[in-house]
Amino acid sequence: MASSSQLMATFLLLTAISLFSPSQSATCTSQTFTGNRLYTFCNDLPSLNSYLHWAYDSAQSTLSIAFVAAPPRPDGWVSWAINPTATTMVGSQALIAFRDSRGGMTVKTYNVSSYGPLRESKVWYEVKESSADFSGGLSGFLQP
Repeated sequence: MASSSQLMATFLLLTAISLFSPSQSATCTSQTFTGNRLYTFCNDLPSLNSYLHWAYDSAQSTLSIAFVAAPPRPDGWVSWAINPTATTMVGSQALIAFRDSRGGMTVKTYNVSSYGPLRESKVWYEVKESSADFSGGLSGFLQP
């Protein structure tokens, strides 16, 4: 019997696959990441002017993602979220990257439970590690 974390990882992978067409990955090859991190797949998201890099390790039941987008302004934020229960923002499990008070980039998790102010909170899936970077006007976060 699969564990709940394995089921969630599989669900996230299948959802990501169903949302994006592999034929849209033409501009992903120009992207590089700190630490020479590599991802098996990448999807160019032209309507959002962003990119989603991802890899799934079935042996470890882990999904690694890198979401890259230009924030609306240099001190803005970038977010990637998935809602496993509905098509609304409420219920979304979000990773949000932004500059912290020291000027460095950080990533925090949010379980979006209402349309009111967000509070940092645990999400439904385990986030083992995360980091963010700002380079060339693009901000991105990694969940290796």
